[in-house]
Amino acid sequence: MEQSRKRLFISKKNSAREREEIIKWAAENMYDTVVFSLDDKLFRSTIGNPKYVKLIKRHSIIIEAGGRDLSLLLPRQLFMFHRDLFRMAEGKRKSDRYFCPTNPKTTAIIIERAQYLFARAMQKVTPPRIFHFLPDEGHENSWCACPACRAFSPAEQLIIAVNTAADALAKLDPQAQLSFFDFGTDPEAEGIAPRKNMFRLQIP
Repeated sequence: MEQSRKRLFISKKNSAREREEIIKWAAENMYDTVVFSLDDKLFRSTIGNPKYVKLIKRHSIIIEAGGRDLSLLLPRQLFMFHRDLFRMAEGKRKSDRYFCPTNPKTTAIIIERAQYLFARAMQKVTPPRIFHFLPDEGHENSWCACPACRAFSPAEQLIIAVNTAADALAKLDPQAQLSFFDFGTDPEAEGIAPRKNMFRLQIP
């Protein structure tokens, strides 16, 4: 089961030099999978570097992409002229972290953005491909409280957003899977089911 892989999430702050040691450490400590952020500028160069390729092949390490990247689905620069796309807190729209998942305009952007991020990483991710969209750090008070979203819990808002990304992924690769954060609640019990290409994952 892909869900049971032992994953090490690589920080995009790690330098190219640090990554070789990190991958060695992962192999020595029985990690079978390393995960790179979807906006990691060194991701493609790391995976394409012969010394990393040799390390990864020697230890049969699986490559995945994603992590605490949920806010990547809506570019921050849209806030100035499209504030309705972003989350509401205390009656005001906020540009930090998340967005308004019930806004159809937000949904359209998430689809386009997710397709771009998945397609860019897809050639470097080990089949069967696994991706992750987990809440950013400090997510606890970062969900939308607009009139439409107030009817949904944080767990439900997350499923609404990641379901949209999962639909985009299914069009690119029907066999690929996408993880979502397990809040310890069951949104499906309240009527929001994760897509079939999704699975629960605890934040590392």
